[in-house]
Amino acid sequence: MKKRILALGLAVISMTVLVACGNESNGFDDSRRIAVFTREDGSGTRDAFVGITGVGDDMYIEAIVEDSTAGIRSNVVSNLYAIGYISVGSLNDEVKALSINGVLPSDDTIRNGSYVLQRPLLICVNDEKAADELVQDFIAFMLSAEGQEISATNWTMVDANAPAYERSAMSGTIRIGGSTSVEPLMQRMREAYIALNPGVTVEISGGGSGTGISEATSGVIDIGMSSRELRENEKEALTDIDIALDGVSLIVNPENPVSNMTLEQVRAIYVGETTQWSEL
Repeated sequence: MKKRILALGLAVISMTVLVACGNESNGFDDSRRIAVFTREDGSGTRDAFVGITGVGDDMYIEAIVEDSTAGIRSNVVSNLYAIGYISVGSLNDEVKALSINGVLPSDDTIRNGSYVLQRPLLICVNDEKAADELVQDFIAFMLSAEGQEISATNWTMVDANAPAYERSAMSGTIRIGGSTSVEPLMQRMREAYIALNPGVTVEISGGGSGTGISEATSGVIDIGMSSRELRENEKEALTDIDIALDGVSLIVNPENPVSNMTLEQVRAIYVGETTQWSEL
């Protein structure tokens, strides 16, 4: 009899614990607060994200700011209740991409516009650098059939009918900096270009779109990388060239059961109107 009473007592305690924990699915407690992660001011990814979602300047005051794509991704990997956004080209199997309005980001959905969170990836140069023969050749490679094929690996090419690259046996050093969203694409461009032009050194640094635009304007670097379009005052000093199209992917931990959100739900999370997973 004592064993039965003890067993009954344990069952009641277990039920109480489950109720206290909220609605759990495979260990996910949807009564927990959403840990919101965002990029820093000056980030092209943030600029595109807040513009398309309508968040604007009303970013949730408790959103945690990270200054790189890798920082956002690592926080989502380590936190079951986190949400963040990164370039589609930087997705891996450690995180889960969400559908937006029922549409997953892909080459086709970005190209046809059905995936609404998208933006161009671009480079920018000032007039002096644009006249440099090596810079011209590297840009020609990025816009060639070979360069656009690289864009198609994780991103979306801007020109499916680009001409073939004519190997030029160039030499010298190119300095590139800016967007951490464009950086993975630029690393691949560099590898392929150097394989054809072994006399060339291509130095790449991050820092964000704002840094890339600023340093390209001043001539500190030869080519700036940006994941947002240039503003009118920036266009006065720079020439901008789209090298790929990219989606901005909402990401969660793979153990999170949520797989789709509307654009309005995304906005509500990022302005602080929705703070718990159970509210979705």
